[in-house]
Order: sequence, then C-alpha cells, then structure tokens
Amino acid sequence: MAGDATEREKRAMRDRHVVITGAMGIGKTTLARHLAGRLDRPLRDSDADIQSLLGISGVELAAERSIEALHELERAVLLGALVDSSPLVIAAAASVVENGIVRRALKRRAVVVGLAAPTAVIIERQRSGDHRRSMTPSDVDMLRARRADYRLEVEDLRLDAQLAPGSLADSVVEWLHDRRSP
Repeated sequence: MAGDATEREKRAMRDRHVVITGAMGIGKTTLARHLAGRLDRPLRDSDADIQSLLGISGVELAAERSIEALHELERAVLLGALVDSSPLVIAAAASVVENGIVRRALKRRAVVVGLAAPTAVIIERQRSGDHRRSMTPSDVDMLRARRADYRLEVEDLRLDAQLAPGSLADSVVEWLHDRRSP
C-alpha cells in the first residue's frame, strides 16, 4: 500500500503546475521562461495574459480603473490557468496570494516557488519595465509584510532571486526530481 501512495504522489507531482510567485519585478517571468524550457512545458505569464486579453498593460488597467480591478483580473487569469489539464509553468502576479480561493487552488493544483530578494534589489528591478507601477521601498516592505503569511501558506520552495535564472531553474528541477523519486 505504501508503494501505491508513493506512486500516486509522484504522479500528482508530475501533473501539477509550477507557479512562480514573488514581488512585482523580482524575476518571476525570467525564471518561468527558463523553467518552462527545462521542463518542456508551456509558459503562462500574468502580465502577458492581461495584455493579450485587454490590449493594455496591468499598469494601464490600474490607472484607468483601479489597482483592485487589476488584482481581480490577475486572480481570474491565474485561476483560469490552473484549470488547464496539461501542466504549465505560470508566472503569477504578486497580489494573487492575498486571496483565499486562489491559495486553496494553488495548494491543490500547483507546486509554488516563491522568489525573495532585498527591497533595494526589487526596487531596482521594477525600474526595468514600463509595464510596472513605480513603488517606494516602504511600499515594497508594506506589501511584503502583508503577504508574508499567505506566501508561507502556499510556497513549497523559496529561492533567492539574486541568483542567476539558470541556477534558480536548476534548483527547481532538482527539487521536483527529489519529490518524484522514491
């Protein structure tokens, strides 16, 4: 019986989506691209999905409607991706962990990899794209504190986003392999 449970667990791990979480600009999309290639899985990205769906970026949506409207759409985009029957690598919006329905879905359907970095690194990386709203260090710290318990609830693995994307992808692949092996 125990062997059957282990085989079920290994199969469940193979069938789960891999969702990358972390602060806006931390490197979720970059890691997701590397990981999708390594795992030979399709990539879904919250920012790209919103752009494709509405023809505007998340920052434009937040400016036109509200940040809450953006967060609602980010949650819907992730939940839509999680129902896909083939395993994906998903770069999720930072805000999604604040929603209880999303957290339950993540625990049920995904392996969640959290990226972490010091505030100064996050601020510097956020400046690299015009699809992100600008934030102050105190904004980043406030969001980190507000989301900390939620992230702990869903994350299976937390990695230092300051490492090279290829090295991060190697760590995730190794972690997944260890969970699949007897």
